[in-house]
Amino acid sequence: MAYLLRIPLSASLLALFLSDLHAERKPVALGLVGGITAASFWGGNVKEFDTEIWPTTGFTLAFHLPVFLGLETDLLYVAKSGAIRTYEEGRTKVNTLKMQALEIPFMIKITAPTESEVTPIFFGGPSVAYLFSKKSYSEFIDIAASGTVVPEETPPLIKKEDMADYDWSLCLGAGVEWGLGSFQLRCNLGQNSLDKTKQKDVKTVVLALMAGFIF
Repeated sequence: MAYLLRIPLSASLLALFLSDLHAERKPVALGLVGGITAASFWGGNVKEFDTEIWPTTGFTLAFHLPVFLGLETDLLYVAKSGAIRTYEEGRTKVNTLKMQALEIPFMIKITAPTESEVTPIFFGGPSVAYLFSKKSYSEFIDIAASGTVVPEETPPLIKKEDMADYDWSLCLGAGVEWGLGSFQLRCNLGQNSLDKTKQKDVKTVVLALMAGFIF
């Protein structure tokens, strides 16, 4: 009889032990993120550039593994727009590329094992963006004798029909988490040229300053 009583007792202790282990793990975190981005370009055909500031927002989903590791993915609206300045025969040419995208990064997340309420986080991984809106145009910018700017339309650096549909990038960042909130700084460095014909080497670069809230 005593042996038979040990079986349910042992099972109860095992269940309690497993439940304690599960309780130590952070739950799956679903939340909202938003902030501002500063976007521009880099590559062989980019010597001078102008940056465009734009808001960004979306959803975040994180899976926290034991100790300090985790996985995070987001669904973000991002503007990847800016301008590239070139010079031809002493004239300034401004090549503008405007893109709106839905971006999904897949990142490994490291949470620093500190004892404080505010914990540093570091993350990185690949990211893919679908460019659902694309514009491309170029203008010579001349200054008239009166000091006014006189734009003159010229063929674009990259034709709209030659622009890529997807943007692949490497996302790296760091920030802090506390309670249900987070504060992050991210950098997305494009890895593929926006020119599908490969005649121009123009890649995106986006800096993002974001805050998040977990449900």
